[in-house]
Amino acid sequence: MMRSCLLIADDDPDQLSEISEYLNRAGFDVVTANDGFHALEQMTKHRPRVIMLDVNMPGWDGVRVADAIRNLDHRAVIILMTADAGAFQYAQDTECGAVNVFAKPIELPKLMSFLRPVCGQSEAEPGDAA
Repeated sequence: MMRSCLLIADDDPDQLSEISEYLNRAGFDVVTANDGFHALEQMTKHRPRVIMLDVNMPGWDGVRVADAIRNLDHRAVIILMTADAGAFQYAQDTECGAVNVFAKPIELPKLMSFLRPVCGQSEAEPGDAA
């Protein structure tokens, strides 16, 4: 199977670790960043298929990073995530190029159901952590 590269940016090390480990076990190559600036560096270096951004990060927040990525014409699928209800609504209302917003803590099987078709994986993909 071809492994899809994902970039996950979150300033919460526990969330970052939980999501990245789950997706790695499910067969994805995962690159991480702990803030918006690092996310842009990692995006440029690795050219991931999917980019998951926390809305509330220090420096550039996830919405600003998503907007910058869209302006760079990188064709990644962008997902925003947040634990804050106000930020969730803000993320849904913005036109930064994100295709979905997930409430944190993320239901990992729900995330996997979203990612499989985006990355061309079937439900019976080997290495699934579900």
